[in-house]
Amino acid sequence: MSGFLLCGDGGCSHTLVPDFFLDNYMPEANGEYVKIYLYLLRCLKSDVQELSIPLIADKFEHTESDVRRALKYWEKLNLLKLEYNDKDQLTGIRMLSMNPKPELKTRTDSAGKSAAAPIAVPQPQSKKEQKVSGRLPADLLSQQEVRQLLFICEQYLGKTLSSSEVARILDLHDSLGFSPELIEYLVEYCVSGEHKSLHYIEATARGWKENGIRTVSQAKEQTTTYNRAYFKILKAFGISNRNPVAVEISYMNKWLKDYGFSLELILEACSRTMAAIHQPGFEYADKILSSWKKNRITSLSGLEALDRERQTASETCGEKKTASSAHRAASQNRFHNFKERDYDFEKLQKQLINQ
Repeated sequence: MSGFLLCGDGGCSHTLVPDFFLDNYMPEANGEYVKIYLYLLRCLKSDVQELSIPLIADKFEHTESDVRRALKYWEKLNLLKLEYNDKDQLTGIRMLSMNPKPELKTRTDSAGKSAAAPIAVPQPQSKKEQKVSGRLPADLLSQQEVRQLLFICEQYLGKTLSSSEVARILDLHDSLGFSPELIEYLVEYCVSGEHKSLHYIEATARGWKENGIRTVSQAKEQTTTYNRAYFKILKAFGISNRNPVAVEISYMNKWLKDYGFSLELILEACSRTMAAIHQPGFEYADKILSSWKKNRITSLSGLEALDRERQTASETCGEKKTASSAHRAASQNRFHNFKERDYDFEKLQKQLINQ
């Protein structure tokens, strides 16, 4: 278990929390993030403290991803600096001094009075830092954007998000670089397919990122293409007047995305499935397509060549079976393979009487 070194700008004999932090940073921060920051301040009491993300996660009963999100949050606010090695492993955290005169904006407190709150302006990473850390630079969302995004997500998901679920939603912005608009469309798209699991939403988001989707228009273009394919496949199975269910979407995504088959090949597999079992069968079609994938079939012409090859092999096998059957029949009759004699029993009997 690799660890990192925690150190500060100066000595610290007590756990001191600056009023500036309490007044300007704490009110706007996630409560779990505040706990992590205060714990780091507490650890500075030993001047240099060796820690690790797993240890902090165990301390607060968080996941390691929760701890990383908290650290990234405070780094964006310039309250600490994360240091990485060439393998993108966290090797150090440097607690930075707070700027007593940050750029301020006006906000209204609960009593209706105007108060000053800082506008966090994250420092852009250099190309070298981006290359080493592998992190995506992203603008810090304003509190209004966060509230609006979470409100919309809660409406789609039909529930109030927990603190850990909030962190996972925001991580789509922090780690993947998704805009609030793209996250909203992502959640809408998944829910429309009857998938409200955050695990499914995160997996879909990673798939979009791998496919180079960065905008809502790009996402809509891809999802529209796949939705059209879904309904054509359902039609090939004789299914109409309903949307595909989760297990069907899973099979179709496997054929379209994982296997990379063209729609015409998939429809051919559906046609052969119907001819064989006379009913829709995603599992049966999957066996057909898995066989084609194993044989590296990528087009209908390649499939025709495979069919001819199998037909030739079948005919050759049939001829061998016929010859083998004939040989077995001849072998079974080997004791009758002689000329039978014809006797006149009455004549023989008279000859015996006359003797």
